[in-house]
Order: sequence, then C-alpha cells, then structure tokens
Amino acid sequence: MLDSFPFVYLILFLILAFLFYYFLEVVEKPVLQFSDGEFVRRVVANSPRLTRKYFPTFWCFNNHLMLALLLFREHRSEFFQYDKLEHLRMKDGGVTGLAWSNINGKKKTDSDPIAIVFHTISGDEQDVKSIVKAIRAQLNWASVVCIRRGHGNLPLYKPQINTMGSSSDLKEQLSYIKKKFPNSPLFGVGISAGSGLLARYLGESGTKSLLDAAVAISPAYDIEKAFHRVHPVYSKIMGQRLINYFLKRHYETLSSLGGFQEVLESKTLGEFQDRLHRLSGFEDKAEYYLHSNPAVVMKNIRTPIMILNAKDDPICVNQNVLENLHWLETLPNSIHVYTKRGSHIAYFEGWKAISWSNHLVCEYFKAAQDQLPKNKKKVSLGKKRNFKK
Repeated sequence: MLDSFPFVYLILFLILAFLFYYFLEVVEKPVLQFSDGEFVRRVVANSPRLTRKYFPTFWCFNNHLMLALLLFREHRSEFFQYDKLEHLRMKDGGVTGLAWSNINGKKKTDSDPIAIVFHTISGDEQDVKSIVKAIRAQLNWASVVCIRRGHGNLPLYKPQINTMGSSSDLKEQLSYIKKKFPNSPLFGVGISAGSGLLARYLGESGTKSLLDAAVAISPAYDIEKAFHRVHPVYSKIMGQRLINYFLKRHYETLSSLGGFQEVLESKTLGEFQDRLHRLSGFEDKAEYYLHSNPAVVMKNIRTPIMILNAKDDPICVNQNVLENLHWLETLPNSIHVYTKRGSHIAYFEGWKAISWSNHLVCEYFKAAQDQLPKNKKKVSLGKKRNFKK
C-alpha cells in the first residue's frame, strides 16, 4: 500500500504540471488589431469571444493533433443534405454551383441576411457544412456555398481550372444571388483558400462590393510565397491531393492542354501552384499570380472584415501574417484576430472539441448586422489601434 504512494504522487505531479502548462502557455485572449471607428468598436463590444480567453481543447491543443482531428471528423461525418443545388453557366461557358441551406420558404422580398460561404482549395459544399450548420442554428440565416468550377461534382465543360477560384466567376455568382434576393444583406465567410478568393473579390471590388461584411479564416495572404512555406509533410500530401482531385478526375478535359504533364509531375503544393498557369488560361506564372493572388489587391478592401489567424498554423504559417501586419494596420473597418493556438481552420474548444471559430463568426455577423445602417450608408472610418485585453 505504501509502495503505491510515490506513483500516486507522480501522477498528481504530472497532472499539476500539465494544468500549469495549459493555463500558462495555451490559454490566452486573442490579440486584436482594429480600426478606431464606431462600427468596429460596437462589433468588438458585442462579440464576446473577441475579448475573453480562448480555451483550446485540453486533450487536443497541439496544432497537428487539431488538424488530424479535423480531417478525421470530415471523413467520418454524415453527408449534409442542402435544400437546393444549382448549376450556373458562366459567360465563358464554364459551370459553377450554388448549394443553398435554410432557403425553404424564403421569398424574393425577404430582407433577412444570407451568408455566402467559400470552400477550401480542394473542397466543395460538404467540407464547409460545419459553418453552414452553425449559421443556421445560431442565426437562422440562409446560407449558400459558392462552388468553384472543377470542384465537387460539377462538370468541367471548359478545360480550365484554378484552385483559388476565379473572381470573375464569383462576381457572376454574387450578382445572381443578389438578383434572386435583392433586399437581403450578404455576409461572406472564406475558409482557408476560400478566404483568398473572398479577399481577391473584395480587393477588386472596393466600394462596389456586394458583400456587407466578411470573415477570412486562416488566409495565406501572398500565395506566391505562402504555398512554398507549408509544412513539408502537408505540402506533399496537398500536392498529391490536388493532382488526384483536379488532374485525374478531369483527365479527359485537361490532358490535352499544354503544361498538363508538368503539373502532373508536381511533388509539392508550391510546385503545383507555380505550374498551374497554362491550365488556368494564363501564359506564364507571373500573369497567373497577378490575376489570382489576393495579396495584389487586398489593400483595396473597403468591406468590413474580420481576419482570423493562428500562430501555430502549419499550412498558412505565421511568417505570412507577420509580413502583412504593416498594411493590415491601415485597412479600414477591419479586425485582425490573432490566436496563439488553433492550427489551420480547426480552432477546437471545450471537452467535446467544438468549433470556437464557428461561434466567433456568428457573433461577428450578428454584431455587424446590428450596426449596418438601414439606408446602406458607409460606416465611418477611423485610425488603427492595437488592442489586447
């Protein structure tokens, strides 16, 4: 009996050491950087998760474990049935899609907001069902996922793909949505690569954006650099996944294009992106990045936006964030949310590892909706301020 005491003391010591490490090194309030204007101040005041501590799941706060759990759940989760799936023919003959949720009974004259969701680099409407479900449960809004050409089950009628999506396609999709529901404010949320397309659209559109507010989760900023900084293991996995997802699935449509074989031989995500230009309709890599890289136009964003990054993200790494903080300081009506943990788009919290970021997005959207003037006047701008509580 007495011999068991040292073992019990060891267990107690390890538990106390773990708790000490967890509360000292893991739990932390987000670091906020935001513009000093009435709109943003009220949004921050009415989004509790922005000003209180984030408690990552204690049994899964490591960035690789979070990412593994996220992928496992996506693989094992049940198929989500959307209310309506639409195929849209683009002006150049290509096909994109819209996946609608909570749309039954919504009339053209309704003025309730609609959430526009932008999926990941090799995803579709199913890989963003978590945020779609959260928006429905917490806000009771309709949602629509903008599916990019070549993704999901869409037919690829025109031999052209772009993993980051096309802002011209998105403009056609948003125009269609706005025409369908002209009185509904539109709120956009981009997940990973989807945030790149969102930022590209917002930067190109400036004050003419059809979105009233937006959220970018785990953006990479300058994709010409960022895709070469992805953790080597993930870079190889993602590179092969893109080959399988785009080139092998659409082999008959794309294989006759010049440059196809070179892209097929890519070993990493960075190589795949650098070689993709001819399959995307561009003459060279420089032209491809000029028309696809969100970093080229992000400084022109005028739509209120919340940007969320984690320092331990192994895919959109911390260096990308640090290189862009200087211009984020001047972006009007923006809130940059910087967490110590969260990995890549995972952001689990609590015993059951639920999504902290999904709740944050819903809080931000509700707070932003409450501040939108009914006459759609522009919100006031202000100076940038750093904030940490």
